[in-house]
Amino acid sequence: MKRKIAGATSHRTQKSQDIGARRSAVKPLKPREERAPQLSPATLAFEINVPKGLKNILTSSRTQIKQGNLLVLPKEYKEYGSLPKEYKDHTVLEEKQKPPNVEEVLAEFAKYYANAKDRQLESEEKKEALIAVITRGLLVYFEKTLGTNLLYVEERGQYAFLDNRYRSGVSASIDPTEDSNPCCHWYGADHLLRLLVKLPEIIAQSSLDQYSIDLIAIYVGELLEWMDLKKDDLFIPPSLYRETPHWYQTDIRSRAQGGGQKPV
Repeated sequence: MKRKIAGATSHRTQKSQDIGARRSAVKPLKPREERAPQLSPATLAFEINVPKGLKNILTSSRTQIKQGNLLVLPKEYKEYGSLPKEYKDHTVLEEKQKPPNVEEVLAEFAKYYANAKDRQLESEEKKEALIAVITRGLLVYFEKTLGTNLLYVEERGQYAFLDNRYRSGVSASIDPTEDSNPCCHWYGADHLLRLLVKLPEIIAQSSLDQYSIDLIAIYVGELLEWMDLKKDDLFIPPSLYRETPHWYQTDIRSRAQGGGQKPV
């Protein structure tokens, strides 16, 4: 005949009660959409130092966009005369306020860098050729990554509007001067800055050799410093953002259905 161990039953009962109390104290899980994603640290091909002035521009731009405002793009200044009438009822664009587009920014920096005697890429003899190669590469990266990596969701309607109207729409008005890099003509320094910040992560997924990566790292570092010095000329101030036009949302739905908006 087995003897009961004194206090065994009460011990199991107390343990069960303790577990139940702990379970009741656990906070309920947040809905899936509220949970912060657990992302592994991104692999970077090289380190960059973003000047404080440029960090402030990135923060200010995000704040404006999340408040329902959008950048007025270089392309919109250029095509102001052909934009919808209701656009002009809410926004007046003056040519003198037009910011440089991505291609113009990179061309201006390339000229500055080529003439700077204290800036070198490997050797003075190879400098001009290397600048041209890196500049072309940055234009290609911008064109390929803008729609997937560089836009906030609030900016996708604007992108769809431009894409339908000037590239892929049924009655698109294609500008031959924009050749194979139309987005580099539509967008400006604000979106180029976003690319430069993400570039170490993007290049880490490429097949570039270390020699090329090191040259790009030097060039991008110098480009960021130059953009910080020229920020008053390159970037759009918050006062020139404008409320998101309602037809951008209509246009993005049209694009999803395979349609294109006809020029007005």
